[in-house]
Amino acid sequence: MEDRPLKREISDFSFSSPARSPKPSFFGRMKTLLRSKEGTPTDLSHLYLNEEGESWANLGYWKEEVRYGKACEQLARILGTLGELGPGSKVLDLGFGCGDQFRVWEKDFGVSLRNIYGINISKSQYEFARSRYKNSEPSPNLILGSVKALREFPENFFDSVLGLDSLYFIPGRRSWSEEVYRILKPGGVFASAEILLADRKNTFFEILKRSLILRLASMSTDLSNAEGLLSLYSSKGFRLETIERIDPFVFSGFSNFIFSHIRDPLSKIPQNLKSRYEMLAEYFASETIKKHFEYWIYKVRKPESDPLHEKN
Repeated sequence: MEDRPLKREISDFSFSSPARSPKPSFFGRMKTLLRSKEGTPTDLSHLYLNEEGESWANLGYWKEEVRYGKACEQLARILGTLGELGPGSKVLDLGFGCGDQFRVWEKDFGVSLRNIYGINISKSQYEFARSRYKNSEPSPNLILGSVKALREFPENFFDSVLGLDSLYFIPGRRSWSEEVYRILKPGGVFASAEILLADRKNTFFEILKRSLILRLASMSTDLSNAEGLLSLYSSKGFRLETIERIDPFVFSGFSNFIFSHIRDPLSKIPQNLKSRYEMLAEYFASETIKKHFEYWIYKVRKPESDPLHEKN
């Protein structure tokens, strides 16, 4: 693939094959994970995982898929179905990555790109997505910024607000979920596919381990379990319609893919990223992750009429 940047991501979207280096020790890998800015959710390291012409960054849905791009596409399709996308839908994608899902929603659900809006705090991903859609007519409305940008939208503006494997990276959910409610039309849908905390008691040691993982993965520290999340949404006025736990079709499939990809002799992933991905794959394949996290898809709806939010 011709556009797999890493540090000099935006200049020319190019890279050269890295020289192989000896595999570092466990402590060396941990030091790399803690200090390195590469392989984070906001850079373009995920391009090394993709085939030519793709730039997916989600964990994928692996029930029937074996290719990374197809698994990511399927998760985007599941979310589009949950979000009730269709011709004429006006859609907001929170944390859109590089925007591959926009094509899925256009092709499979008939959503016009001119009616798709996306917010992303990552400049590199924002610029990359812009380069991908610069010759599209119409093109999606891409916004570089945090969820504070939600304040710029008028009330009752969107039919659907979606989060494709992204919301667990965004802090302050109690605040920005109020904005999501405000900008949704009455009857509008808020749907997400995301990691949540496991609903189980953990030892102090496991809680510490999970906190370290949250830090390493740049995940939000105000993450909750499914029950807590739905309680929060209910307090904002949303009504739950669908929720399903799907981590058996997410974690192991992604882990298997990562292992096969980094062991491929033709892989062009730099050694420091291989170490990071290897640790990630080991974790997703372990029993430990079941103590820490679960993966859920859900849909909540803004009621057609809600006296609690009506103005006097």
